[in-house]
Amino acid sequence: MDGTMRRIGTGATRRTVLAALPLLALGVRAQGRIERPTDIVLASDTWHDLTRKDGTGLYFDLIRAVYARAGIEQVRIQIQPYARTVSMVRDKRVDAWVASFMGEKDFPLYPKWHFDRNAQMAVYRADVPLQYQDQASLAQRRVAWLRDFGLDRYIKVPMQVTEVDSIASGFGMLDKKRIDFFLGAKSDIADHIRDAKVDMADYRMAFVIHLGLYLAFADTAKGAALRAIWDTQMESLHRNPEFLAIYKRYGYEVPFD
Repeated sequence: MDGTMRRIGTGATRRTVLAALPLLALGVRAQGRIERPTDIVLASDTWHDLTRKDGTGLYFDLIRAVYARAGIEQVRIQIQPYARTVSMVRDKRVDAWVASFMGEKDFPLYPKWHFDRNAQMAVYRADVPLQYQDQASLAQRRVAWLRDFGLDRYIKVPMQVTEVDSIASGFGMLDKKRIDFFLGAKSDIADHIRDAKVDMADYRMAFVIHLGLYLAFADTAKGAALRAIWDTQMESLHRNPEFLAIYKRYGYEVPFD
């Protein structure tokens, strides 16, 4: 962190802290001089052509476009496993992690605007009588998903949940009949099917739910300022043809109705 936003003094009263929060969110000091963040530090896992190790990809291009419009040209990226990106925001070592579901964790600051929409799919064996029809099909079933994804926050049926470290592990548990369904993002599952040369004649796959993807900001003055900038810019950018062309350039659908 570059510390461009000053912290509130430890002796401040609750009333003083609450009164200062709106000013801090806009990057305004008590003296009236505006001070905005000059950079944003992100933590992200890698997902195919969305977030690559070299700092390219759809999501990084979108984030750069949003902050460049506000005069913030420096976007610094740390590539880490997903669970670590979450902990880095919790520990306030970075400003935000990339691609959180809304309310996935209770400690970050969430913006109003998402940048993508994620189709969660259910994969199950083709040789069992069990079929997926809707979310009620998951009730009381053995269900697995990737660690820390917390899909039970959004799928409101009781399930016997197992968290796994990889999609390969999820498919392995299906093969051994240790679970009934594996749930995961459509694009991630497609990557695994391609890379592992999975014979999908052995499986069935069905749509479960769409979830918006968000930047999850650190609960700091700088994080609040960056969140405010994000939402302010996205109010108009989500209808801007040049911004929407970024999605089309990568071959992705625009995630705004």
